[in-house]
Amino acid sequence: MPSERTGSDSSAPYFFLSYAHVPPDDSDDSDPHLWVHKFFRDLCTDIRNIANVRGGAAGFMDRSIRAGEIWTSELAQSLHGCRVFVPLYSPRYFNSPWCGKEWTVFSDRRAQFRDAAENGVPSAVVPAIWYPVPDRDLPHAVREMQYSHPELGHRYQTLGLYSLVKLSAFRRDYQRAVLQLARRIVEVAGTVEVDRGDGDPDALEAARDAFVAPPATRSSVRRTLRISVAAGSRNRPPEGRSPDCYGSSPLAWTPYRPDADQPLVKAAEQVAERMKFRAVVDEFDPRSGQPDAPEILLLDRWVLRDAGQRAQLTKFDADTTRPAGLAVPWNDGDPDSIGVRGELAAEVDAVLPLRTSRQRQAGLGAALEIPDHRTFDTLLPKVVAWASKEYLRHATASPPPGRGTERFRVGDTDGAAGRPTDHRRNDEEEDRDGQP
Repeated sequence: MPSERTGSDSSAPYFFLSYAHVPPDDSDDSDPHLWVHKFFRDLCTDIRNIANVRGGAAGFMDRSIRAGEIWTSELAQSLHGCRVFVPLYSPRYFNSPWCGKEWTVFSDRRAQFRDAAENGVPSAVVPAIWYPVPDRDLPHAVREMQYSHPELGHRYQTLGLYSLVKLSAFRRDYQRAVLQLARRIVEVAGTVEVDRGDGDPDALEAARDAFVAPPATRSSVRRTLRISVAAGSRNRPPEGRSPDCYGSSPLAWTPYRPDADQPLVKAAEQVAERMKFRAVVDEFDPRSGQPDAPEILLLDRWVLRDAGQRAQLTKFDADTTRPAGLAVPWNDGDPDSIGVRGELAAEVDAVLPLRTSRQRQAGLGAALEIPDHRTFDTLLPKVVAWASKEYLRHATASPPPGRGTERFRVGDTDGAAGRPTDHRRNDEEEDRDGQP
């Protein structure tokens, strides 16, 4: 059966329904997804009635029969463009690699609150219980997700939508649960904005299954990544610069307004988290001592108009013991940028010649002029990876304290030149000496 999208509008759907496909029964011609389909249609109807959905494109539900790792372009476009992701929780769902990949692809799209005053972690995932799953059986990746909403009703929480939609005795409970889910989806879509993905079906095939636990690691201690910010502030904006993209400190610098209202360091912290680093964020200070971790400098090149900042950055560039990656955002859409782009780009090369040349040699010249927040999210992981290698290449070895045992060398006699004098042969050696 073809995939189904409500309405005829080709724009991205309001929500994407992610559910576990049930294999067809060769002895039965009935549709194994009949009840999922009914739920989908009812949910779309409620959303169209309470939200301003363009062209009626309320949702997307994949109705195709999947054969192998084949991902349709329609499914990929919908998953990369939808505003809300609605997974149908069930035991089969969390055992499906397809569903795990869909979860990963949507989760990799950057989410942010539309209102900068909102607190917490932004998420556009609205789970629905198709059939209850004990908390102990939930994959680690989803355990922090709130999914049991009391307003959907007690029977919804204990029985799940499958029981409610199938049994007419629970018709009112089913209608209540669907309506409340629709309201929740509309509320999340209005509160959280999710960046659009590239719509590439290959990205789905290459995605990891979010429900498979990552391989055990030797240590749970994360590597440290130092993120320094050289930027202005609202009270002290650089010369010729309006204070609109600044906050109370350089850490509140938001260069990509109005497209992205999130401070740049927040986006950098999210990149560090995805790369398994523990981010330590601070204002730029050229007096920092011996580096103890890889470092990234987020540079607002407007500050190069300040003589004091230029002197500090020149000193930083000359310190070869402090390798660091450089990320330089630039917003052509900012009215202040008109006519000064070339001048300030030349200033970066003049003040930081060592670091800019090394970064270009490493193939990371594009990070010296990052045009938008999406490109920032793409380029920064590459800069972090390079900075981490540079740090390891320059780091001073720190052997553990104490004197280690000298290694035995063939041809040496016992004593100082061979084994240590207090070395005792093992039982196997002594037994062998007594043999003919």
